[in-house]
Amino acid sequence: MPHMPTRRDCLSLLALPALGAALLPARTQAQAPAPVYTQPLRIVLPFAPGGPTDMMARAISKSMSQTLGQPVVIDNKPGGGGLVAFADVVRAPADGYTLAFPSILAVTNPALMPKYPYETLRDFTPVTVVGFIPHVLAVRTDHPAKSLADLVATARAKPDSVTYASSGNGTSAHLAAALLASEAKVSMLHVPYKGAGPALTDLLSGQVECMFLDTNSAIPQIRAGKLRALAAAPRRRIALLPDVPTVAEQGYPNFDVHGWYGLLARAGTPEPMVNLLHNAVRIALATPEVREQFRGAAVDAGGMPPAEYREIIRNDLVKWKTLVDRLQIKLD
Repeated sequence: MPHMPTRRDCLSLLALPALGAALLPARTQAQAPAPVYTQPLRIVLPFAPGGPTDMMARAISKSMSQTLGQPVVIDNKPGGGGLVAFADVVRAPADGYTLAFPSILAVTNPALMPKYPYETLRDFTPVTVVGFIPHVLAVRTDHPAKSLADLVATARAKPDSVTYASSGNGTSAHLAAALLASEAKVSMLHVPYKGAGPALTDLLSGQVECMFLDTNSAIPQIRAGKLRALAAAPRRRIALLPDVPTVAEQGYPNFDVHGWYGLLARAGTPEPMVNLLHNAVRIALATPEVREQFRGAAVDAGGMPPAEYREIIRNDLVKWKTLVDRLQIKLD
């Protein structure tokens, strides 16, 4: 005879949904709300208006504002090799509302300044690289060196006879050439200038023989027939100069110099907020307007996850510290 459900059976069945809910993990019942921005953000640049960092920051700010629902303010605070901007961000709350936007000075200056007050991965939280600006080693088109091998051969035969320009001691152009000389085991003479403009002027006039130039400066001169590119600094060839072999391809496999510009939040910024910022930058970099601006300025878009950016910083800190200590490079 089939069992007829009793009143107790019915009450037990009604209680099952409530019991199931009680057994669910706590995070399912009460998930933390997604982070949102409730006031304007500020991106602090360690450079004056008008340079590549300023262009990139302003290019992504409109899209970021739309994604995050708040204005994104660009605040230029040059000075002290980035220290003025970094100090501003370190003093701000660790809430993701104030961001630093440095170049690779965030990894070169700690090596170059004995009393540098910050440790990049201790005091800041990486968000993502916004853009890469590759460098190329260039000479005048009438220079006798037709290849990197030619230039190295001259430097090996006559130490310090090959002069290279830079926009100043400790800049990426200086460190890239110093690294090349170290890898090739040759001695070349460094001629520092107060800025990339005067250095390029003297390169074009023949006062110095070669220079690692960013593609934004080099490509117009290469296309005009005034400069010849001997080698690309990154490990991979540059998209706008596909016929120019890399330094690594030409016998120096450890050579990889990439000029990056990225966003850093203050250390302690909550991970959900960091991820929100990363997503906003990634969306901005995918917009046609930003892609066109970056392409016109010879900038390769970034957008990698925070963990990957952290590894770039970690590896670069070791690389530049090792080089600076070995060659005893100083800023003054």
